[in-house]
Amino acid sequence: MAGVFTGNQIVREDLSDAYLQSDVRKTPVTSRIRKGEKLKNILLYSWAIEVMDGRSTVGIPEGIDATTFESDQQYQLFNRPQKFWRTPHVTREANEVNVAPADFGKYVKQVTKKTQEQQRDVEVRYLDDQDSQTGSATVGYQFKGLGMIINDGISIGSSGAALVQTDTQTAIPAMFLTPTKQIFTGTLYGDPAMSTPGFTEENLIDLLQSRFDNLGQTTELVMYADSNLKRYLSRFFAKYKLNVQGYTTVVRSETEAQTAKTFALYGADVYETDFGNMLVEIMQWAPKSTADNVSTVGRGYVLNLEQLQLRPSGRWMTHQELEDRGAGPRGLIESIIGHEYGDPRTHAKIDPSALHP
Repeated sequence: MAGVFTGNQIVREDLSDAYLQSDVRKTPVTSRIRKGEKLKNILLYSWAIEVMDGRSTVGIPEGIDATTFESDQQYQLFNRPQKFWRTPHVTREANEVNVAPADFGKYVKQVTKKTQEQQRDVEVRYLDDQDSQTGSATVGYQFKGLGMIINDGISIGSSGAALVQTDTQTAIPAMFLTPTKQIFTGTLYGDPAMSTPGFTEENLIDLLQSRFDNLGQTTELVMYADSNLKRYLSRFFAKYKLNVQGYTTVVRSETEAQTAKTFALYGADVYETDFGNMLVEIMQWAPKSTADNVSTVGRGYVLNLEQLQLRPSGRWMTHQELEDRGAGPRGLIESIIGHEYGDPRTHAKIDPSALHP
């Protein structure tokens, strides 16, 4: 009697329940910034900045009365909030009947995933070079990205052109623009073989010195570096021990065993400089250069965290289930958020024009 062969059978696919999600990129910048006052206006908000006077060093003669008197002045800087949406939806069949690895196609799973996506949306917008804009019937309102904020008005951004402010209501006054000395725009490497530094330790010290000369010391100075810049700093800024005699580093990170004090976070280093210690942490979502659309070219933000805060609203990663008209459950994940960036002169930016000449 003939047996039953595989070709005579209906063989079900062996689909493993194992599920791999390889994209585990985080949002370290916005996750670390402190939360400030709740938004009170959806169109525009501001904060006050007070500046110190110049020094009065002329001697006063004896017997002279004071005839002129001083006053103080406060200045306002402005920004706008922004609304973010994600819209999860699955079919009724996928949600209630189909079985898939890791509950793929289930509405609860989609809500969780789209919430994580929105966190990334906020981080990308926060780090980019876009200016703020007012809303209309067809265009949503937007806040200023860090690239536009840490800007001298002439340095080239990721678009290959100077970053020009177009929103007159939120334009940063000239007296508060980031000094050109605090923005590096040369090539990251010094040669096409990428074997010599273009952005040097002296360049970094120049950024930090300019910041110190203008506004003094700070206790929370952090550099967020993209993957190219982080790798570059590890290679050229003395993270690895050098064996060249007579070499003196001006920026130092620890090369011995890691300690909780020196290595505060995974993938982070503490650089000790004459102008204070600076934590260097890797970031994922730096803006891409149109001249190098395969990868970022070394963007880094040196931030004074004392000056930064997020302005939350009553809508933050808020899920609202919408009407199911037969096609399956659907909903809306919504956030409305703004941010204050303090005084732009207290931050610095590394924005190489290219990886190499």
